Parts: sequence; structure tokens; C-alpha cells
Amino acid sequence: MSVLDKIKGIEGVNVKVQRDNRIFVDVKEDKLISVLYVLKNIGFNQLSLLSAVDRINEEQFEVFYVLYSNREKVNCIVRTYIPRDNPKLVTAAIIYPPAHAYEREIAEMFGIKVEGNADAGKPFILENFKGDVPPLRKDFNSMKYVNAHFQPFRHHDEVELEAKDE
Repeated sequence: MSVLDKIKGIEGVNVKVQRDNRIFVDVKEDKLISVLYVLKNIGFNQLSLLSAVDRINEEQFEVFYVLYSNREKVNCIVRTYIPRDNPKLVTAAIIYPPAHAYEREIAEMFGIKVEGNADAGKPFILENFKGDVPPLRKDFNSMKYVNAHFQPFRHHDEVELEAKDE
């Protein structure tokens, strides 16, 4: 039985083959951990990436896990969608230990709560971040944040005029 047949046999998934070595698997959030567990058991032994995309117009986040099978030489991208308001996931670190760090990053950058990851609420990259909207959400206003927390931004034309006056 091929790895693709094994994936198609998992209950509750929608499978799309992009090319021979890239498979997309869409799964509902409540089935995510069990699907990741099955994928690990059929040979997807490496978590290469875990991240999110803010689908602001759909009012949801797309969270994706890029898995790799060293034996089959196949990438499997597992996608799930969670609501933007009160976004939550269950940790996948018990299955893929590297998920621990990635979960901290998506918690900090997107405001996604990760249940079961005690470190997900701790600063990871943005030690002194004081914004009310996480920085990778599409409604984050970077210019407003910079002007509120740093020296106000001035256009380069203003700086050139100031230098000429001196």
C-alpha cells in the first residue's frame, strides 16, 4: 500500500496531491492531533515547519504543519483552520517535539493559544513587545506601533531638508 493510499485511508481528511512528492491534507481542528499521530506512524517522521496564515477576510487562521517522510521522500502539508476570535490549538509537541518552539512563535506572532504548551505564552522573539495586536495579524498597523513606541517615523525627504538647513 502506498503512502498516499494510507493517507487517504485516514478518517476525516481531505487529500490533494500537488505533485508526486507533495501532498496536502486538510483536517478539522478537532481531528488534527490524531491525524498527526497517524502520519507520524506511517513514516512522516520529521516536522519541517509549523506556521500560520491570517485569513482575515474569512475570519480564520490557516495553521499548517509541513511533515517529511525520509523513507518515501514526500512532503505532507497538513492544514487546519481555526477562528480568528479566540484562536486555540492543542500542542503537537508530544508527537513532534520541534513543534514546541514553532507553537511559541505562532502564539506570539498571531495570538494563537496553544493548550498543553506551557511556554507558548512566554516571549519568544519579541521580548519587549507592547502591542495590542500580534504583529503577523493582518490588522496589525506597523506604522502606528512604530510611532507609538519609538521615535516617530519621518520620511527621508524631511531628513534631507533638515540636513540642508544645518
